[in-house]
Amino acid sequence: MTGGSIPPGPAPRRIPGKDDLEPLMRCYGYRFTRTGTIKGTEPSGDPADLAAARRAGWPVREPERWSASEIVERAVAAAAALHEDAVLAAFVAGLGSAPRGRQTVISHGWARFLGTAPRDGGGDGVPDCGLRPESEVDVTEKLLRLALGWAWNEIPEHYLPDLEAAVAQGLPRPQEEDRERLRALLDVIRSLPAGTRPGELEKAVARARIVPGTDKYQRYGILIGLAETGVLPCPLLPPMWDRFIPTAERHAASRALRGAPRSDITLPLAGWRGGLDEQRAARLLAA
Repeated sequence: MTGGSIPPGPAPRRIPGKDDLEPLMRCYGYRFTRTGTIKGTEPSGDPADLAAARRAGWPVREPERWSASEIVERAVAAAAALHEDAVLAAFVAGLGSAPRGRQTVISHGWARFLGTAPRDGGGDGVPDCGLRPESEVDVTEKLLRLALGWAWNEIPEHYLPDLEAAVAQGLPRPQEEDRERLRALLDVIRSLPAGTRPGELEKAVARARIVPGTDKYQRYGILIGLAETGVLPCPLLPPMWDRFIPTAERHAASRALRGAPRSDITLPLAGWRGGLDEQRAARLLAA
């Protein structure tokens, strides 16, 4: 992936900046706690809040409807316009200075091989990539959640706003304190014995207080990013950064998991049982 320009299409919206965050958080029912974490609260229905958000370019609770083929076409174009080293660097920045950078390694991993993946013989004619024939996406909410540092790998239609915003705005570059956090995170992973499960890893990361202001699910999002780039190896499923992973293959790997996997931990992270791919970790540190 060498990067380039995205072809003409619907104008992508930007990731909310600091001035936009709190009004949008009120509209969608989030608030900052005294410790800097985020807590759910009752969404604001105040017409003044909704009108202010719209004037700033943020329509609230107004989902857009996209076909699977449109999502694939736009995601392939956006992924091709992003250099993979910039995506990796953004993930490192996501450990502190720019939480929005956490998701893009997952979004880019899903899209980077879509253009050459086998097409489904069904009516939508897209790869077996987890998309429904049509999807409704509240773009404002998804971009707000990215700005607040949540990341996940289960709902691929949510990757498109992330990818297009990354192309339109550019991706954040890590600061030295972000690289220090990554080094500390890798050291925690190395310290854990073989057989450690992902839930135990998340607790160890929480105890080490490596990434301030994060809740459990934000920490899982970071670990999912490490798994989808292959830094956390999974014997059951390759990372999305290596090749296209059909949804059928992902489901088969999930069925092969021993024991009762937690519903809030997804593959490939769910299959990790300790260990670190040092070569991939070094590349991430150098991004």
